[in-house]
Amino acid sequence: MNKIYKLFIFDFDGTLGDTKECVVASFQQALLQNKLSTVKRNQIIQFMGLSLEDAFRKLTNEAVEDHIYEKLVSDYRTFYRKFLTQKTLIFPEVAEILKKLKQEHINLSIATSKKTEFARLSCQYLQIDKYFDLYVGDDMVTQKKPHPEMLLYTLHKLAIDRSDAVMIGDSTFDIEMGNAIGMDTIAVSWGAHPTALLQSAKPLHIIHTFSALTKFIEQKAS
Repeated sequence: MNKIYKLFIFDFDGTLGDTKECVVASFQQALLQNKLSTVKRNQIIQFMGLSLEDAFRKLTNEAVEDHIYEKLVSDYRTFYRKFLTQKTLIFPEVAEILKKLKQEHINLSIATSKKTEFARLSCQYLQIDKYFDLYVGDDMVTQKKPHPEMLLYTLHKLAIDRSDAVMIGDSTFDIEMGNAIGMDTIAVSWGAHPTALLQSAKPLHIIHTFSALTKFIEQKAS
């Protein structure tokens, strides 16, 4: 029997929003801007979910000074703002199911490696911002994914016990983050990491459609 939750915590990129092309273009343009070797699309996608600096460090083979990473992150965000409305799509069923979750009085929040501002802007662009009670980007914590600080902050702000919450994401980093504090985790199969890799992180469930989340809410009597 599926457990019922009071709080659903969502990753954004690859879970709610299809931002692969936006992310890839922003990484590639930032590298080009700083005269660094560009990288292939699939290399970038595998690190979606990490903080920007961590991802850039994994993607650059050159000996790069620390201050250049700060510039890369800044340039990435400039390009991301430019590409956001051109290259961001919503995954099927997301808007409809988020609405249903709120109708069931479920708390909804976002825990993302994006800057909080961009998470909010992305949700506004996709017209789903009205469903969220809290946004937590990596600018609101000192420890980045897969460290669980984002989740601990969210639980504290919303005054909800970890046993009543579930983390939902498309990458092993999301699952590792939830598992680190004994929080239930649900992996989605349509994002950055393939199902076999997600399974290696040991999520409690893997779902293949967004509507599968309705199994984890209290259904009102008809």
